Amino acid sequence: MDFLNKAFAQVSDLFRSMTPGARITAGLLLAVIVTSLGYLFSAGVAGPDTDLMSGVPIDPSHLLTMEAAFANANLNTYEIRGTQIRIPRGQRNRYMAALAEAKALPPNIDKMFDDVLENISPFMPAREREERLKIAKQRTLAMIISSMKGIGSAYVLYDTKVKSGFKRETVTTAAASVQAAGSVPLDESQVSAIRHLVAGAIAGLKPENVTVHDRNGSSYYGGGDEGGGSGLDDSYISRKQIHEQRFTTKVLNALAWVPGVKVTLNAELDRERISRTQSVKYDPKATALQERDESSTASREDTGVQGRPGYQAQQPNVATALAASRTAGSHEEEEATKREVLSVTDTERMEVEKVGLTPERVTAAIGIPSSYFEKLWREENPPAEGEEPKQPTQQDLQTVLSRETPKIQQYVAKVLPPPTGVTDLSELVTVAMFQDIAPPEIPGPTASETAVTWFGEYWTTLGMIGLALFSLMILRSMVRSGPTGAEVSTPVHHEEEDEVSEEEAVLRRLGRFTGTGKSLRDELSELVEEDPDAAANILKTWIGTVG
Repeated sequence: MDFLNKAFAQVSDLFRSMTPGARITAGLLLAVIVTSLGYLFSAGVAGPDTDLMSGVPIDPSHLLTMEAAFANANLNTYEIRGTQIRIPRGQRNRYMAALAEAKALPPNIDKMFDDVLENISPFMPAREREERLKIAKQRTLAMIISSMKGIGSAYVLYDTKVKSGFKRETVTTAAASVQAAGSVPLDESQVSAIRHLVAGAIAGLKPENVTVHDRNGSSYYGGGDEGGGSGLDDSYISRKQIHEQRFTTKVLNALAWVPGVKVTLNAELDRERISRTQSVKYDPKATALQERDESSTASREDTGVQGRPGYQAQQPNVATALAASRTAGSHEEEEATKREVLSVTDTERMEVEKVGLTPERVTAAIGIPSSYFEKLWREENPPAEGEEPKQPTQQDLQTVLSRETPKIQQYVAKVLPPPTGVTDLSELVTVAMFQDIAPPEIPGPTASETAVTWFGEYWTTLGMIGLALFSLMILRSMVRSGPTGAEVSTPVHHEEEDEVSEEEAVLRRLGRFTGTGKSLRDELSELVEEDPDAAANILKTWIGTVG
C-alpha cells in the first residue's frame, strides 16, 4: 500500500504541475490507450452476436441437419439458443453457403431474406421499393454462392411475370452465372446446391426453373422437364451416388493400413420402387366347428284278408264273393340316419413389402501403389549387415501382388452386401497395382507474399497497437518533462557524495556560498530544506571559523 500511495502522490503532483492543455492531451491519450486495448481484447474473443436467420424461427427438426452442414464446413463458432442460431457478425455468407452446399436450408429461408432486405425507407414508392429489394436479394444470393467451396464468383438474376388469362398464373424464373475457382467446371452436386439455394430464397420459384450458367463449362437450363435439373435430381442416380459413397467410406476404412489406396465402387440398385407380395397357406387338417346327427325309423304292415283279384271283382253291382282267400300279412321297417359337420380349414396369409432402390450388386475396383508392395518385399528380404538394400524387380512385385490380392479380396468382400446367386464374393473385388509417381513439389508463397497477406488480414490490429504505443510514448515524454527541484520535493543522492569523507562534503557545501547568483539566504534556506543535519554542521563550522 505504501508503494501505491507514493505512486499516487507522484502522479497527483505531476497532474497539478501540468498546464490545462497538457492535462487535456494526457486525458485524451489515456482514453485512446484504453479504447485500443479494449478493441484488441474484444476482437480476439468475439463470440456469436447475430442471428443467422434474422429473427425467423427454425424448426427443431432442421437443427440437426444444419449442425451437420456446419461440421462438414468446419464452422464451429455458432451457438444454438432455442430456435435461433447465433453466429459471429460478418460470417452469414459463409454459414449460408455451407447450408446451401449440404442442401440443408430451412424451408422458410425466403422470409429471412425479406426481413433482412426490408430496411428501406417507408416513404419510397412501392415500385422502386420492390426493385431495390430485388436487386439487394440478387446481390445477397451472389455473395452466398461466391462463399461456397470451390466457387470464385457468381451473379444472380430473377424475374417474375404474371401470365394473361383467367387464372393469371405467376411464373418466376432465375439464372445464376457461376465461375468455379480456377478452370475446373462445376460438378452436378454444386449445380444442384445452387439451384436449391436460389429457389429457396425466392418465394414461388421451383429448382427446375433455375438456369445455371457455368462460365468454365456448359449451361444447365431450367424450364421444366426439357433439360431442367441435373442428374442428381433423378431418384435412382441420387440414391446410387449415396450408396456408392457409403460403401466407399467403409472400404477405405477397411484398407486404412494401405497408404495411397484408391477405391472406386459401382452400385447396381433394384429399380422397383415398391414391391408387395401376398401368399395364402392352408392347413390340410380341418377343424370342426359344429356337428348335427339326425335319425328316423318307418314301419309298414299288410293284413291277411284280400279281395278277389281280377277284372270281374272290380265291376259295379257285383256280389262279393263269400269265399274270399285268406293269406298272412307282411311287416316292413325302414331306418334313416343323417349327420352334418361344419368345419373350417386354418389359413395363413403373409404380405411382404419390399422398398426398392436398394443395392443388389456392389463391385469394387481397388488400386494399390507399387511402393506398398516394395515395402512388403523389403521386409521379407532384408539386406545383410553392411550391404545396401536391394531393389525389387517387376517380377518380384508381381509375385507379392499375386499373393496379397486374394487376402484383400476376401477382406473387402466382407464389407460389401452379398448379392444373390454369387457364391465367391472375391469376384466382386478387383485389385490392381499402379506406379505411384510423386507429383512435382508446389512452390510455397514467398516471404513478401506471406507478409502482404498477413498485413492485409491484421492491418486493423496493427494500426490499433501502433496508435496505443504512440500514445504511450507521448504520455511518457510528458511525464519526463514534468517540474523538478523545488516543485517536487524529491531528495537527490549521488553515489559520489556517499564515497567522499564528511569534511570534503562540508567544504563542498560551504563552497556553494562563495559563488555568485542566489543570495546567501536563499541558498541557506534551500540547503536546510534539503538536508537539515548538513545545514547545522555547516553553520557550526562557519561560526567556529569566524570566531
